[in-house]
Amino acid sequence: MAIRDKLLEKLRHASKTFPWNDLVTLLNHLGYEKQEMAGSRVRFYNPKTKHMIRLHRPHPESVIKGGALRDIKNTLKAEGYL
Repeated sequence: MAIRDKLLEKLRHASKTFPWNDLVTLLNHLGYEKQEMAGSRVRFYNPKTKHMIRLHRPHPESVIKGGALRDIKNTLKAEGYL
């Protein structure tokens, strides 16, 4: 099983938290380019699909949780990845 598939499966089953570094790696494997913005804002852009995801880098913890996790899962479902 490829890294992409393992991370998609891990995200699919994540109910409370998901590691930020795993999310960055997953989005990179899905074709998204990470673009740092002002402060803790981060934009992920997929030039092939023209799709953009905007997030705040979590701090002080390095995990996505709550509404941000739900939004990522819904977005990736809508894009056909989950």
